[in-house]
Parts: sequence; C-alpha cells; structure tokens
Amino acid sequence: MQRNEHGSDHSMSTTHKPAESGTEETAQVLTFGIGEQEYCIGLEYVTEIIDGGEVTPVPSTEEYIEGVMDLRGQTTTILNPLTVMEGDGINPADLITDGGEVSNRIIMLDSSFIDSDGAIGWLVSTVSQVTEIPVEKSEAEGITDSPMFEGVVKKEDDSGFLIWLDPAEFIG
Repeated sequence: MQRNEHGSDHSMSTTHKPAESGTEETAQVLTFGIGEQEYCIGLEYVTEIIDGGEVTPVPSTEEYIEGVMDLRGQTTTILNPLTVMEGDGINPADLITDGGEVSNRIIMLDSSFIDSDGAIGWLVSTVSQVTEIPVEKSEAEGITDSPMFEGVVKKEDDSGFLIWLDPAEFIG
C-alpha cells in the first residue's frame, strides 16, 4: 500500500471496494485517452471534467505545462501528462476526435492529493467512463521508469490494456 506525502493512502481510497468472500478487490477509476492510448486514474483524484477551452501558453515554464485557462474566474494550470511520461508532449491540436474537429477534455484534479495550491487540470483527448478494475493489477516492471506509472490493467473486453497512472506522482 502506498501513501502520499500527506500520509493518506491514495491507491486505496473511498472509491476502493473491499473484496467479499471469493471476489477480487476493486477500485473505481476514470478511463481516458491521450492520442490512441487509453489510461486510467483513481476516481478520488478527479473533481470534474470540462470540455477543453482556450489554453494560453505561458513562456519560460516547464515543458509539461501547456498553459493556463480561466475556469469560472479561477486561473487554472493545464498540464500535459504525456510530456512527463514520454519526455515530449503531444500537440493539443493533434487531439482529434469525431468529425475531424479539434476537441479535448480537461480532467480537473483534487489539489489536496497532488500538493498544489492552485487548480490543476490534465489535458486529454477523450474521457470514456468510470469503471471498476481489480486492485491486483499487473506491475509490469521495466516498462517505464516514470514514478506516476502504477501498472497495466487488461480491459474487460480483452481489447487491450489500460495504463494506470498516479497523479500524486506526476511531478514527483
């Protein structure tokens, strides 16, 4: 069991369902896509999902900071998780969805989990659903050295894998 620097257990939270006799323990996660890859994060990290808005780039910031946007009068920092995981970002204009129109979503994160004083959002291509996944996930050691990598989980329909991320380790 992992604990964040505040001492709270972020891998097993209020969205964690203990196993009944003969069943697996599960956790509720939000599934989303960046480009063609699908990811998930624990639902406890998510405060809301918004349609992508206009992101204003800020000069001389870290590479993973896409910029800022105004969300109901609050300046919100928009981050690109792919930049941290892969070392280079995806151009927000490349986050294309149906009809060829540029469309993206922003997953707003609970700042108490990620040690932030301000509002933080992740820029993603799509948001799919909230689902339950087994807590016993593949560790998949050696795939990446990113501290935010929790493991991989096989999709229920056997169509591939979800990469399970830990936003509390994003900037690590």
